[in-house]
Amino acid sequence: MAIKIPEKFENVVKNASQEWLDTRGKTREQLRSFIEARVVRDQDKSPKVGDSAPDFELERLDEQGKRTGNMMRLSDHFGTPIGLVFGSYT
Repeated sequence: MAIKIPEKFENVVKNASQEWLDTRGKTREQLRSFIEARVVRDQDKSPKVGDSAPDFELERLDEQGKRTGNMMRLSDHFGTPIGLVFGSYT
């Protein structure tokens, strides 16, 4: 593939110790190929600035982070500012 990858990923490839590569069963070239494929996939499929957000449905949590059974869709709030907090509540 041999594409230009962002500097932060280039540094990952360059600075990966041989021990780190060995524990993952990868060569430096395999690591570079993996990262290149990821960069290409991200450029292809990631939303671009100005794109509409993808619609999704989720369950609302109560104040203690417990499940409520109440579902909501992002599209139900079109035109309303929404704050999304992503995290693990398990």
